[in-house]
Amino acid sequence: MTKVELEVKLEALQKLLGEKVTEQTTYQNQINELQQKLDDLNKPKLTGFQFSQVAKAIETAVMNYPLDELDNYSIDYGIDYDNRITCESFCFDSADDLVEDITCGVEHLFEIIDDEDDNQENQD
Repeated sequence: MTKVELEVKLEALQKLLGEKVTEQTTYQNQINELQQKLDDLNKPKLTGFQFSQVAKAIETAVMNYPLDELDNYSIDYGIDYDNRITCESFCFDSADDLVEDITCGVEHLFEIIDDEDDNQENQD
């Protein structure tokens, strides 16, 4: 083969490879979209109003939680190299209480049914 023939063949192969990469990307995007639709199929449905109510319940629970109370935190102090007191670490200890407040706020928006009732509805 001559140099020109090799260059033409190389260019053709690179073009084919580029097309296959584009095709593969398209297929991957379609797979991702179908997977998302399949995942969404089993999710409970909410209207926009219902979702805004849930968001409002979460916001209310977080905004009303006493985040500025020192008892909600563990703080470890230390002395810096120039004899200044520093905060070595701090931790929010009341995360469970915050989650409980959020859960209670959201729970009041829904009628909770037994899992058995839910399974019977899905079978009908």
